[in-house]
Amino acid sequence: MTVQPLAAADLRVGRFLVPVLITLELFSGLIQGWIVPLLGNIADHYAVSGGAVSWVLTVGLLSSAVSVPLMVVLADRFGRQRLLVIAVVLSAAGSVLIAFAPVFPLVLLGAVIQGPVAACLPLEMALLKHFRPARANRIIGYLVGMLTIGVALGAVLGGVAMDAIGNLPVVQFLPAAVLVLFIPIVWTLVPRDAGDATRAVDWLGATTLGIALVGVMYGLSEGPAAGWGSISVVLPLVIGVLALVGFFIAESRVSTPLVDVKALKGARLLPALVVGFLASMALFGNQTPTVLYFTADPGAVGYGLGGSAGLVGLVFGATALFSSAGAFLSYRVAKGIGSRFAVAIGCLCIAIGVGGMVFAPRELVIVVGLGALSAFGSGIAFGILPGLVVERAPESSAASVSGVYNTTRTLGGALAGAFVASVLAAVLLSSSGADAAAPPAPALAAFQLIWGVFAGLNVVAAVVALSLGRSRVDEASAAPAPEQTSTDDALTIGATS
Repeated sequence: MTVQPLAAADLRVGRFLVPVLITLELFSGLIQGWIVPLLGNIADHYAVSGGAVSWVLTVGLLSSAVSVPLMVVLADRFGRQRLLVIAVVLSAAGSVLIAFAPVFPLVLLGAVIQGPVAACLPLEMALLKHFRPARANRIIGYLVGMLTIGVALGAVLGGVAMDAIGNLPVVQFLPAAVLVLFIPIVWTLVPRDAGDATRAVDWLGATTLGIALVGVMYGLSEGPAAGWGSISVVLPLVIGVLALVGFFIAESRVSTPLVDVKALKGARLLPALVVGFLASMALFGNQTPTVLYFTADPGAVGYGLGGSAGLVGLVFGATALFSSAGAFLSYRVAKGIGSRFAVAIGCLCIAIGVGGMVFAPRELVIVVGLGALSAFGSGIAFGILPGLVVERAPESSAASVSGVYNTTRTLGGALAGAFVASVLAAVLLSSSGADAAAPPAPALAAFQLIWGVFAGLNVVAAVVALSLGRSRVDEASAAPAPEQTSTDDALTIGATS
């Protein structure tokens, strides 16, 4: 195809594309980081256990795992800008419901509605592939960096706001209000792209994937309470696994699949998906146990730091800044030592940081140092992987392939969340170790098991990363520097074939 210039009106709007996407990722991170230091307050407010409150994050990840592939396929059909607006609307609506939910089940419903916030990044990746093909890799690294900065700010401000205001609904509404105000900005300043009117939507695939994920998640959640041999556990697990197998078999045969298996094979993306899946388990699954460990009263349960929500926010914010630094430096690190070695080193940093928590340190500086190392490693790994995915994806299915990568990550996080909830609910302190009137507290062994498993998974991810192969960044580092693309050239639409 030939390159087609933007119309004058779209050109003016297109100049704001990158700033708007970067700001949107900042707010997306803000909304995700804000709730982390409040998990203990949510448990107290609704009188639920630590295992139960961990499902606030888990159901959100589950919702993302189902909604992201559906939304990116709809984006290929109706246009990426339109679906990006819808993702922001749903994220804002879910955030408002979480803030004012009168009962805990509605908090979980709000987390489900908020789940499409994870679709923002793959939709932005597809927009950049379409509007900024020459600079997509580097800009995606900036998006990931701003996302982690948003998580850091959210963690800090959420904890500080809770300590200062003391009213949970008001504190949770603050970031929701910002996201609501951002809806018209995305609608007016992100350039519109035409979808493919001939592309069908794989509703059967979306339904099958939903059944698979819900079955697996429900079975894992019921295991500790009902027993792993119970029919209420085994039946949904079997249904979920069979549905997942059937889903991938069917997706390789339909003309417009929810997950383009053929494109994934042709783009050599399996190692990137495996690394993203394994590393995301620690990234997402480690949040709840770390918060609970921070806020645990050592005098009552024998472990923890006894920190407030404000301290949790400051610590998470500080460590998240290291993730941002890793993301911003990822492009240079990949150019220096190669993408596969950079991703492998990032995964090893995560393994060391998470593995160090197995020793249950009581010193704040050690806990922060381990968290910073893990966060820096995740910033490097996740700053490189999405750019590699976009680089290898065909332009016609960039949204779908990007969505598969993000779905794989969120699925890893959802499975990790279910694992965490199961372990925290199963490995409990004896009644003599805590107030008998309070919900049972997890034993230290539960946290150590979780951290040990996550550290081991990242060692495996580092080994798999060595098979990623060379990327365009690696080739550019070995070749003379190309002539820089001007801003006006970057504002043109087009793909060559």
